[in-house]
Amino acid sequence: MKPNIQQELNTRMEMWRKLHDAGGPIGVPPQLLRDLGIYGGAQGIWVNKSRTAELSADGEGITVGVLHTGSSYADDMSEESVIYHYPKTGRPPGRDLSEVNATKAAKELGLPIFVIVYPSPSSNKRDVHLAWIQDWDDESSQFLIAFGKSPPPELPSSDAEDKTPFAIDEKRKRGEALVPTRPGQAKFKFRVLQRYGPQCAVCGIDVHELLDSAHLIPISENGNDDARNGLVLCAIHHRAFDAMFFAFDPETLSLQTRKNGPDLERLRIKRSSLQHLRKKPHPSAIEWRWQRWVKAIEAVTTD
Repeated sequence: MKPNIQQELNTRMEMWRKLHDAGGPIGVPPQLLRDLGIYGGAQGIWVNKSRTAELSADGEGITVGVLHTGSSYADDMSEESVIYHYPKTGRPPGRDLSEVNATKAAKELGLPIFVIVYPSPSSNKRDVHLAWIQDWDDESSQFLIAFGKSPPPELPSSDAEDKTPFAIDEKRKRGEALVPTRPGQAKFKFRVLQRYGPQCAVCGIDVHELLDSAHLIPISENGNDDARNGLVLCAIHHRAFDAMFFAFDPETLSLQTRKNGPDLERLRIKRSSLQHLRKKPHPSAIEWRWQRWVKAIEAVTTD
């Protein structure tokens, strides 16, 4: 690491130490964050350009902190990471892009950032996480930011993931928090959107606020957070999927609905198979879900 980069790393770790000495990182006043240089404005991404411009290739500086209010994407936060969406504002052209590039530069230079979180929407205090940019996806316009004192491991590429064994049954510990969360929740959502693209697999809607990462084998059934165990579904079709209104034939990947249930037209489903996806879910996950769907139909028929 170059001396000036090492100095910036030391500066950020010293800011983190001072935050602890001042009673943080939970429930701290915003003024303290400004005094320490952890955050410096009302914008979502804080770049201390005067101190970090010379460290970046484009001279625009390196991101120091990001603000996550949770108001638009409340489900993107988990105990160990957060999905942070690229800024899209009405500011002069290039401002949003420069902040995105400044955040990418933090990863490229191996520098941590601070994630500032509202404990509740109306809170006058802030919680702070020391964090690292783990990955980004330009197509879905999002960063995956991991919390911790040291950089997280690199995420495997989608092609590399396809070559790894798929666990059909995974035991796990659930996270304990005031708002129920699950370790790996944010990373799973990021990876599923990255793998399949930011649009519903069955209707094509691409409004990010309405998109979910749905598990084929549910977590309640010891399903894993492998992206191959997921699909991008809008909120409505995710609910319909969980209600067993439809499933995918493991042989053809065609979408099948219940004989006595709502059909494709009524469900507003426009894509009758998964063949259009650039990547497919793991066959074992599709098969598991299909068998569970068949049993659910049999149970309804019997009743």
